[in-house]
Amino acid sequence: MLTSLIRSPMSLVPRPVSGDEKRSILYDEAVVLSGHEGAALCVKFSPDGQNIASAGLDRTIRLWNLPTDAKDEVPNYGVIEGHKGAVTCLDWLAQSKIFTGSADSTVAFWDAETGQRVRTGKGHELTINDCSSNVDGTCISVGDDGSLRIWDEREKHPTATIETPYPILACDLSHDAKFAYIAGIDPTIRAYDLRTGKEAWSCAGYTETATSVALSTDESMLVLRGMDGSVYTLNAKSSVPEGVSRHGQVYDGAPGGAQMLLSRAKFSKDDVYICLASEDQLVTMWSTSSRRMVSKLDGHAAAVLDIDFHPSSNVLASCALDGAIIVREF
Repeated sequence: MLTSLIRSPMSLVPRPVSGDEKRSILYDEAVVLSGHEGAALCVKFSPDGQNIASAGLDRTIRLWNLPTDAKDEVPNYGVIEGHKGAVTCLDWLAQSKIFTGSADSTVAFWDAETGQRVRTGKGHELTINDCSSNVDGTCISVGDDGSLRIWDEREKHPTATIETPYPILACDLSHDAKFAYIAGIDPTIRAYDLRTGKEAWSCAGYTETATSVALSTDESMLVLRGMDGSVYTLNAKSSVPEGVSRHGQVYDGAPGGAQMLLSRAKFSKDDVYICLASEDQLVTMWSTSSRRMVSKLDGHAAAVLDIDFHPSSNVLASCALDGAIIVREF
């Protein structure tokens, strides 16, 4: 069900701009989008970057226009309801379609224009923790039941299932949907060939539990965030020379995982930066080339849980336990 034209408040957090700053400024202030009742668990830009979807503990999916200076713009143009539990993850399938996973153990496909549920997918037995999709419509989900499930929006049951013995907390999908990458309670990071359903490779992580796994745009690396707050990369290529480790770089300076949250880390669209949703209420960014921390972005009043990069501009969205979505230039 889509409730349209919900006039949720939009506020601004001043962002200091140096006098000699040369780059174009889209936002002199960070835009705060408010509307969720409770924690906002996930946030994603639409493929064209004009819209944002967020979801959270209030069981809703909220649809936002990319904030501009248009005075007549309604920031929160729709609210989709239908899940019976917290909406823990989402991804845009296309400009008008959204794929979600929930604590109610179902996935769902939604029409983002009408708010109608296109399909409910059943198969998971416990909370779904993460999901991913590609442009061709292949979707995957992972959850506490230890399964990786592959979905087609035309089917109510998964088209394939890969079982593991431990809860899976995070996943990502290659652009061609040939490989799925998973991480979780098991300290081993695994890649599966979805054409065969078999493990393509595995690699021990730096920590016992990984809460996030994300593929770089060039598909050469994975970035992971450990429950202890560590951020590190692994070689994501299907094969590496014998005797060569998949372990990449470690990025220092983020807080530890005292709150045991499923905070996410991602590469920027050009792979120049790694960004982390941090428990210290900040968004932390590193340069991938120098491994130096380049920015700590504030504004949230509680631990940050997820971040996403605009597909074509230097704009970042973040969401947090405070229920707010913050959109800003970086």
